[in-house]
Amino acid sequence: MTVKKGCIVAVSALLGAGLFACSDSSNPGVPEGDVTAVSGTDDGAAMSKTVTSGEEGDAVAAEEPAQAVEETGAAEDVAGDTDGVADDADDTVSQDPAAIDSAVFDSVFNILFPDGIEGIDTARHDPDSVGVWHFYDSKESHMNPDFAYGEMTDPRDGIVYKTTTIGGQVWMAENLNYFDIEGAASSIKNDWCYWDKPENCESAGRLYTWNVAQRICPEGWRLPTKADWESLLREVGADSLNEILWKGSSKLKSVSGWENEGNGTDDFGFTALPAGMKFTTRTQDGFTYHGCSALMWASTEADGGAADTLAYHMYLDCSNDNAIVNTVRKINGLSVRCVKDE
Repeated sequence: MTVKKGCIVAVSALLGAGLFACSDSSNPGVPEGDVTAVSGTDDGAAMSKTVTSGEEGDAVAAEEPAQAVEETGAAEDVAGDTDGVADDADDTVSQDPAAIDSAVFDSVFNILFPDGIEGIDTARHDPDSVGVWHFYDSKESHMNPDFAYGEMTDPRDGIVYKTTTIGGQVWMAENLNYFDIEGAASSIKNDWCYWDKPENCESAGRLYTWNVAQRICPEGWRLPTKADWESLLREVGADSLNEILWKGSSKLKSVSGWENEGNGTDDFGFTALPAGMKFTTRTQDGFTYHGCSALMWASTEADGGAADTLAYHMYLDCSNDNAIVNTVRKINGLSVRCVKDE
């Protein structure tokens, strides 16, 4: 099943506080985006794509920086569950997940996107199509040829990773690709290669649930905290527009591999890859957003009762220069970048 890519735009200036899921007008409520290897029969329940998207989205973020809200997670969080948005309002990470009046939604949508959203749609690619991202490309093909990387070797399996030092912290410059031996005997799978193809881990690393990510870094390394991600963004000169949204992520993106002309300059050798994610909902699971999104875990849990199900991550998108540090469901599979213990 394939669903077009979507976006979420929060526009408090027009509604006081509202969260909007921009969907295909031919099928209202269905988020746009590529969803692959999906199980389940509910055609409307896939993965909700996030963040202010494209030029229009950037303009909204610039005019109302305090109101930009992002959520990356399961379809049920926004529009995929057949019960609708309001039923899952508690599951979203919006700062104010207000119920949406359809008439108000239509009027605001027309103001934001007078020509519709086709102009900011991002093409998705099947594994063998002609496009920017291919898992069969070597990981070295996306490295910055002008940057002097360091190296570290994972003593558990001998894999050698590039590293980079930013603001006094040593980061892995590649996504971790360590098979979770400890959890292998479990009946519940907690780490994946995209499309469940082992060769895809070679180029993009593994995708881990938050619980596994907590313990998966090699000795002497750890999962970064929310504060680590924010410090990293400050060090590369990104501008904080509010507690969630940052501007200036291109300095962290790899120089190739991103769709929608979303490649970065990789000035600091961080080489973030659009490895996508593994999502799980009550009715479906699958893989989505390869080529367009990088999602990397933080060790920091959400505040209060939400900590049971949500943890922070850092998110980069192919359609803009934004970085998001916000919460996502712990059961989803995201990439891991380890930082060296100080």
